[in-house]
Amino acid sequence: MLHVEEIFQDLVILDLSSVLAGPTAGSFFAELGAKVYKVEHKSSGGDATRQWKLVDEKDTGTISAYYASANTGKEVIFLDIDQDDDYQYLLSLVAKADVVISNFQKRVAEKLKTTYSDFSAIKEDIIFAQLNAYTYDDPRPGYDLVMQAEAGWISMTGTADGQLAKLPVALIDIIASHQIREAILLSLLKVYKTGKGSEVHISLYKSAISALANQASNYLMVNHVPQPMGTLHPNIAPYGDIFVLKDDKQLILAIGSDLQFEKLGKTLNLATQDVAKFINNTDRLQKRAVLQEVMQRKLNHFDLNTLVRILSNASVPFCIVKSLNEVFDSNLAKTMVKSEKIDGVKTKKVSNIAFTFKN
Repeated sequence: MLHVEEIFQDLVILDLSSVLAGPTAGSFFAELGAKVYKVEHKSSGGDATRQWKLVDEKDTGTISAYYASANTGKEVIFLDIDQDDDYQYLLSLVAKADVVISNFQKRVAEKLKTTYSDFSAIKEDIIFAQLNAYTYDDPRPGYDLVMQAEAGWISMTGTADGQLAKLPVALIDIIASHQIREAILLSLLKVYKTGKGSEVHISLYKSAISALANQASNYLMVNHVPQPMGTLHPNIAPYGDIFVLKDDKQLILAIGSDLQFEKLGKTLNLATQDVAKFINNTDRLQKRAVLQEVMQRKLNHFDLNTLVRILSNASVPFCIVKSLNEVFDSNLAKTMVKSEKIDGVKTKKVSNIAFTFKN
């Protein structure tokens, strides 16, 4: 049986990208067995994220935990590709690569001669994945924070009192990284079927827009402009509603259907008239504040352990907000942790692979 680490054992990837979206895509293929060469700028000290260390990071040498999160499984090569000898060495890597990942801006790529045209002249069937901020011709640089703001994400985060927030992970980079992987996988299929390579462009901004999902459709279909709602869901209630229990612990309900609400009512012995009053999701949304008062009065009588047991036994969806130390106490999360030495430093990161082949 083929192991997941062997799927791309004959694939060679040249990773010219930096920071997170491109490098994470390269790391994904490395974890699946590909040979990934990561080229970093020799004179500047390499990928900028090597220096993105927490205040309390110690003994990590030339890397940071941030850098480790996106660059395991690669062979790092330091080059100054504006120097002829180093550029010729780069072309030798291109000649044996199946895929190139780049996030050079157009003007930089043209100056350094690292465009698709330059590389396809070396290898005709090369797959060239180009990450852009907006479009290839737009010279504006791309940053996750900028995309979260300009694609509407920050306008929806925070709380109703106007306190905005950004997502604590560079999620737009992560979403764009998935777009890069998907583009490369489709291009590999194209090579398999036609023998021809591809030039594919991935946009950070368009990646952010593509992931707006139901919020985008809410606006496009009914002109609903979402406002900061904290953990609340605009389409479902009580979904994301937080309740304080008698031991001052907090629990969040995730009721996604009328049947689930009816089950919740029976499990908690809600008054029949209250269940009837809120049995329809539209009613629950319109009377959300009243529903929260009814639910809070009932939940005042439960401590967290008791309520978790009752709801779990009844298969009523809920969640507890966990800190990362609590997350990585779980056995399932521990299976996602990978260790590797980079530059002699022991690193840990979560796996890029969240799927399992059963046969």
